[in-house]
Amino acid sequence: MLFRSRLRTGARKEISLGGRSSTLLVVLTLIALVTSGSAPSKALRDALAEPLRLVTEPLAALGRGLATVGAVAADVQELRTRLAQTIAERDEAVASASRVASLEREITELQAVLGLRSTIRFSSVAVQVVARDFEIGRRLVVIDRGARDGIQVGDVVIGAGNTLAGRVIEVSDASAQVRLISDPEFSVTAEIASTGAIGLIKGRGANPLAFEDIDSLREVPIGAEVTTSGIELSQTLRSAFPRGLSIGRVVTLSDQAGTVIKNAEVESILELDAARTLLVILNYRGGLPQPSVAP
Repeated sequence: MLFRSRLRTGARKEISLGGRSSTLLVVLTLIALVTSGSAPSKALRDALAEPLRLVTEPLAALGRGLATVGAVAADVQELRTRLAQTIAERDEAVASASRVASLEREITELQAVLGLRSTIRFSSVAVQVVARDFEIGRRLVVIDRGARDGIQVGDVVIGAGNTLAGRVIEVSDASAQVRLISDPEFSVTAEIASTGAIGLIKGRGANPLAFEDIDSLREVPIGAEVTTSGIELSQTLRSAFPRGLSIGRVVTLSDQAGTVIKNAEVESILELDAARTLLVILNYRGGLPQPSVAP
């Protein structure tokens, strides 16, 4: 069969439809046979069923596999997203909780220091710790007040609970350096008021304070409070520290038989390494009087 058409150019072109028509005719015939209910049609469907199954089932399985892989990838991505969000929420919560806990400690400390300032008999100034020097063996802090606030070298520094914290060793106009009682160069005479045991407290850095040279005849109960044993003979002749400042509690005791002295360890009541707010006593001058320069 020939189909003749005229193109826009006016030329005529012949297109053969013989091959295509034959293929189309075969396809239509197969469709008619497969969809027909006759016996030959059923036989043809049965004959084609197995080859078609062999072709379509792998394709279906491949489709299901691709769908499964896609679903797994989506789940993994969702889990990763949720994990990242959860980690961020956790870090934010931890940071917030840590900040809240820090503020709570600071509030408690400020309240205690304010209460202390209203009860002590000395004139004092509240200070903030702005720097710490905790090199091996040292326990020094820098405070934010100095000479213009009346602070002098030798001033006693106390903390919450009327607890001895240290002593001023250097002063500038707007700041001062304090040696804490935990510093190895710090020492103070102390006592257990309930038993009369007297000894020397010495700093040992991060370790408990040493309580040395205690009369072996005096009782040193575990848990007993240790305080400064200041002696005041006059306004110009008295101990370097006021009497009765709390230092800590006895945690261990070394009492060897046959010795005339015994030693103990004392845990400071004040958290010296973490204290932020302290009081500097301004009007207590202890120690021996300065020798006269007059002939």
